[in-house]
Amino acid sequence: MKKTFITLLFAAAASMVTQAWAGSLAGVPMKDHHLKAFGQSTACRTCHGTAVPTGRPDQQSCIACHGTMDKIPTKPNKFEKFPHASEHYGNTVECTVCHSEHKASWALCNECHVVEFPNLK
Repeated sequence: MKKTFITLLFAAAASMVTQAWAGSLAGVPMKDHHLKAFGQSTACRTCHGTAVPTGRPDQQSCIACHGTMDKIPTKPNKFEKFPHASEHYGNTVECTVCHSEHKASWALCNECHVVEFPNLK
């Protein structure tokens, strides 16, 4: 039973990785759009600020390339909700709360609501 669970867990994780990530940098999966933008020469310090990351990048790293939330075009979902203009938080939530480079992204809204954001990367 334990072996079956571990096999299923590994298969699910592998499936998620192969869909969202095209490659890796130093063995760490990276999403396709960042690999295309930066190429294989991207160093951890580009986003994390250090050669050996110890946590998420800070907000300024995201803003340096993508701009502030009000400058990022987003499409509303079928409920006419704009993810970067939350009714609860406005634009105060840091990018890495929802967006992740090395694992699947997750919309904070889904902690309480069932909301689909088809362009969440």
